[in-house]
Amino acid sequence: MEVFVLASGSKGNITYVKNEVVSFFIDAGISYKKIVEKMTDYGESMHHIETLFLTHEHSDHVLGLLGMLKAGHIKQVFLTQGTLNGLNQNVKDLLPKTIIIEPDKPFNFKSFKVYPVLLSHDANEPVGFRFDWQDKSFVLLTDTGYVDQTYHEVLKDADLYLVESNHDPKRLLKSRRPFALKQRILGVQGHLSNEEAAILMNKLIQNKQATWIVGHISEECNDNFDIEKSIIDHFDDVLKAKVIYASQDALPGIKI
Repeated sequence: MEVFVLASGSKGNITYVKNEVVSFFIDAGISYKKIVEKMTDYGESMHHIETLFLTHEHSDHVLGLLGMLKAGHIKQVFLTQGTLNGLNQNVKDLLPKTIIIEPDKPFNFKSFKVYPVLLSHDANEPVGFRFDWQDKSFVLLTDTGYVDQTYHEVLKDADLYLVESNHDPKRLLKSRRPFALKQRILGVQGHLSNEEAAILMNKLIQNKQATWIVGHISEECNDNFDIEKSIIDHFDDVLKAKVIYASQDALPGIKI
């Protein structure tokens, strides 16, 4: 399995996953033009990708969806009923086959086993995912105020994680953002702070070394040093995870 993070953050989110059998996108939060450009830089063809998974309907996850659908590549979209309900009508009118998924109900997709996880965000029915293929696994969790501890067993000991570490609370509160936005981000339907993300990842990575792609990093209210400090403070072993920082720049593919 190989995972490419084309973009991550409030300006847009999209991830490309492939193995020897199938390739697909998770979200489409940057313009279709940028998606094509980044895929071309990878040497990957859009024509091979027929499947899209959506986490939720916010614009930084669906901005390029209309253009992608107009281009005609996508043949099927996996999403929750809440996410479908939250999409604009002009997008709904172009949707191809839609497959409604439900949190906590795993299903098979090609050679993958997929486990949707209900997240806590101010969207209609947001989800994260665990993708298992052969003996490898990839977990994607962004845009959530917390991750319920009942999911820890499902999510633990993956090989690769894309999990957000969005903000440093003190920097967020001192920022010039509107107070209502600060409350939203800090709330249970907002985003994980550095401390919350580090505590979560320390619990999930138990029995083998993993790679953590740190995602959805606030450009204004966070930086890599603050994230590293939280990891040092809350990991029982800082060597158990290889840490990579995602941004709006495409990351090289990570093979697991």
